[in-house]
Amino acid sequence: MKGSIKKRGAGWCYVVDIGRDPVTGKRRQKMKGGFKTKKAAEAALAELLADINRGQYIEETKMTFNELLFDWLKNVKPKVKKTTFSRYNRIVNFYISDTIGRIRLAELKPIHISRFYAEKELSPNSIKAIHNVVNGSLGWAVKMKLIKENPAAGIELPRPKPRNFNVWTPEEINRFLEVARPRRAFPIYYLTLMTGMRRGEVLGLKWEDIDFENSIIHVSRSWTVSDKVKIIHEGGKTANSRRSIHVSRSVLDVLKIHRERQQEEHKQLGITSDFVFTTGKGELYHPDTISEFFHETQQAAGVPRIRFHDLRHTHASILLQKGVHPKIVSERLGHSSISITLDIYSHLIPTIQKEAADAIESFMGDVGKM
Repeated sequence: MKGSIKKRGAGWCYVVDIGRDPVTGKRRQKMKGGFKTKKAAEAALAELLADINRGQYIEETKMTFNELLFDWLKNVKPKVKKTTFSRYNRIVNFYISDTIGRIRLAELKPIHISRFYAEKELSPNSIKAIHNVVNGSLGWAVKMKLIKENPAAGIELPRPKPRNFNVWTPEEINRFLEVARPRRAFPIYYLTLMTGMRRGEVLGLKWEDIDFENSIIHVSRSWTVSDKVKIIHEGGKTANSRRSIHVSRSVLDVLKIHRERQQEEHKQLGITSDFVFTTGKGELYHPDTISEFFHETQQAAGVPRIRFHDLRHTHASILLQKGVHPKIVSERLGHSSISITLDIYSHLIPTIQKEAADAIESFMGDVGKM
């Protein structure tokens, strides 16, 4: 297959035969100009011919990035959770469609994406969430042979800020629980503190998930509300979210008392429910409602204000400070790997480095001493 170089106005262009159209059978030619020198046009032609000969040539598409995103969203919708799709859709509509979304896909370059991120006054984590959509959709475009390379693949993202969270001391925990005990949401707070479960996991718990005989809670679903849509995720947040957590006798006692009260309440209402935690009307709690109750109880107890999710962090930090192996803590929390647990909580174990030094010193004894 050959091409030719031609002078065109003040510049140069190339013309190459790219074969016949598979549908119409008509001969197709590709012409590209705008080269300042003959040498530049020859180099571009050589690269194009090499792609054609290797079977890697992709005909330039006229679609915009927005059009690609529309197709990509349709493709991923049945493959991801509703909350994940809702987040993707929101990112496309709110951040991308009126900016780089208008650029033709064939003309979208890494510099466009890099500048787009730089101009956004957003946190590193928000930029990462946007990049997941940009990179994911462009990676799909490569698989669909719409573009040769993913222009987002090599983009350097800003470093995420260290995770900031607060935890309570044992004294603060006791003060909070004392005030919370007569309140309706007390079993929710107590279970979260004693297991480290996520808010959605606690609210998605069913009575069948609690093995009173063996003191185990089986975590297998999560309850969330996204864009006013109520969603039960079977399997939990991640693959490792499905897990079994051993609990203490005190947790089971609290749940038994709660079950008796709930059964009496549902009897009066003439309803039944499989879920452990329900409102006075027998409905599932909105997750944000529980957080509001939690903050009201904190204020009444006079303890430092923390997020509901920080009860999970409090659980983990207490276990680690008490010497529980990080692998066990990771399994209780449902983290995908122990490295996540260590990245989040290692600063809460100030003695871990000293213990490591003491351990190797004890093992080696006098070896190497002068």
